[in-house]
Amino acid sequence: MAQRDYILRIIEQLGAALAELRRRVLNQEGDDLRGDLERVSGQAGFDIDLLRGFDFGTLHLLITQGGEVDVARCWLMAEVLYLDGLDATISGTDGSDSLRKARGLYEMVRPAGGMLVGIPEALERIAEIDRWLGEPDEPNASQPRRGRSVSTRRRSPAALELAPRLC
Repeated sequence: MAQRDYILRIIEQLGAALAELRRRVLNQEGDDLRGDLERVSGQAGFDIDLLRGFDFGTLHLLITQGGEVDVARCWLMAEVLYLDGLDATISGTDGSDSLRKARGLYEMVRPAGGMLVGIPEALERIAEIDRWLGEPDEPNASQPRRGRSVSTRRRSPAALELAPRLC
């Protein structure tokens, strides 16, 4: 029982850290968002550089155990990639690869997606990613493109328009 409580507390702490990081990314608060994202992804058990480099098929293998999707792992991986893509997009670089990978992972845990119950917030993230990508309900978003670079903390014009509505 104590181990279960400990694991639940760790999950709650990761969730709170991811929510705070999302708020900071959307508001472009802080100089070390990239470093904070790397730390949180490390706490979640992921190397963000590897997640960026993997194709969707490899990501899928990482979240399935015995043919079943590990829902918590899938959600955490999706959140990390989502925040990575969001930060890049708002900063004026191409974050579409990470956003597309995140969208594919959210599809796997949304209600009526891979599961009947699912995680309702996944639908919100999918809709938000579609707005960032400018691609309404892209049916094959789980096939991401490769490559992305990180540059300055300059907001793109699209990000300036969209960010206040998403906070």
